[in-house]
Amino acid sequence: MVMPFRQRPVPSPPEGAPREIDFDALWYHAFLPALESLGYLAVRADMDCGTVIIKDMLERLAFADLVLADLTLPNVNVYYEVGVRHVAKPSHCVLIASDWSKQFFDVDQMRTLRYPLPDGAVPAASAEAIKQFLLQHLTTLLDARTPYHELVSDKTHSAVFRDQIEALGAFQNEVRAARLMADPETRRQRVLALVEASRDGLDRPEIALELLTLVRDNLSWQDLADYSEQLPPSLRSNGFVKEQLLLARAKRGDHETAIEGFKQLLREQGETAERYGLIGGRYKTLWRQLRDQRLQRGESIPSLQEEAYLENAIEHYRRGAELDLNEYFCACNLSLLLRSCGQPSDQEEAAFLDQLTVIASQRKIKRGEDDGWARATLLGASFRLADVEHVRRLARDVVREGAAAWQLQTTLTDIDDVLNAMDDGPVRQQLSQIRDQLVAQLPTR
Repeated sequence: MVMPFRQRPVPSPPEGAPREIDFDALWYHAFLPALESLGYLAVRADMDCGTVIIKDMLERLAFADLVLADLTLPNVNVYYEVGVRHVAKPSHCVLIASDWSKQFFDVDQMRTLRYPLPDGAVPAASAEAIKQFLLQHLTTLLDARTPYHELVSDKTHSAVFRDQIEALGAFQNEVRAARLMADPETRRQRVLALVEASRDGLDRPEIALELLTLVRDNLSWQDLADYSEQLPPSLRSNGFVKEQLLLARAKRGDHETAIEGFKQLLREQGETAERYGLIGGRYKTLWRQLRDQRLQRGESIPSLQEEAYLENAIEHYRRGAELDLNEYFCACNLSLLLRSCGQPSDQEEAAFLDQLTVIASQRKIKRGEDDGWARATLLGASFRLADVEHVRRLARDVVREGAAAWQLQTTLTDIDDVLNAMDDGPVRQQLSQIRDQLVAQLPTR
């Protein structure tokens, strides 16, 4: 039996899921009795007494008559052991999971028995229901071939594999070359040609997702929506793909539908800082629209709806930042919005978050983990901290490396908010001059 043991928390529990699972109770009161009723001598990993733990584990996976693996939680050891068994034996590896859980993309495509687990304490009634479920369904999957032995049965195809790897490497070189093109129209035409040439390879995730980000970054949001229609259903259900399609919907003006879609993703596939940030970003846009309309009318008091949008944006950015402070996307936007509130405590928290954002984005850049936004985030945080010398150094980097690499168009919107909120004086004037020089780097605005 491959599974966690003792009490384990459920990360970001979806609706209907317990916050914690007693895996010992699950083992002793449900799994073990079911396996013994089927005639197996059942053991799980923590019962081993050998001194060479890795050797014991590999032998157990290679020689056991049955490996039953519980994938309810995203446990890396369980996933690794499933992979070992899939290669070691052609069958008798059965995946199980609670009915509310969500597995990672590759494994999510594999047949999995879904048992009911409404209560993580696994009371007697729940344990009996799980036991009966396994007794009824487990034997139906015993002879199912593992993906490796089903799909990689002919080892003479190594030459084909090499050809596939070389083709994938050539494709990735084409993608890199397209991203490096300085002229936007030339880059756009290159991306369109690459998408057209790759139509037959969209069933391969490494190609389809690479093209998805390429289209998102270089074509229109409508182009992104059109491209997604070409993807196979298994990829359209991928969480990242769904995020990009909802973002495209928001960018075309339907923020409310996008917000509900992102919230549904949180319920179905779990909490991430990115998803909370995407929701916060939609509320931020709606808030800005009402604020700008009010200012154009010359009104000073915001409406209740404008305040509600601002509060919702702050709430979701805060929840995203609390999940992972190293993911600076939420922290930097939270700082920007807190500065709009005007309370002294908000200003203090905003300054702290900006310092944190500078450290986190510099760390990403230094480690070579820039996701395309680290430098833009660093620039925006430095403006908010009114660090003129740092801003000036970063502006020189923008000129040297190009505006596109710095996501400058989007960053300038935040910079404008920063400058509009600052008191007039020498620092604001210097920052405004740098901002104007950055604007001049844009091909159009």
